[in-house]
Amino acid sequence: MESPKFGQYLTLLREKQSLSQRKLAEMAGVTNSTISRLEADAVKPDPVTLEKLAMAFGVDKALLLTKCGYSEIPEEFVLIARKTGELTVAQREKAYKIFNDTIDQFLLEGEDDEGGNTAYD
Repeated sequence: MESPKFGQYLTLLREKQSLSQRKLAEMAGVTNSTISRLEADAVKPDPVTLEKLAMAFGVDKALLLTKCGYSEIPEEFVLIARKTGELTVAQREKAYKIFNDTIDQFLLEGEDDEGGNTAYD
């Protein structure tokens, strides 16, 4: 399933918080027409505008950067990283080790594939 375009995602976030375009624009310190054009996917937001939107929505800027295509980090990794901030140092170290070991295992399995595909393709 293809993920929604940035404009659709922005609209979903805005509607989820029961905000009008005008109210979001006011909260983010941008014009109403900027919000309208972003939601219509007529323009791609610059990183400064994304930061303002992230602050207005109370979401991680990295998530919006990923949704907009500025970051190659998969959205799932951004969400995982955000959650790890709630863990203790010892829990984060344990989670990191598990994650790292799992990625290493996938990479090693991928080298064994005859077609050169990774194990998770």
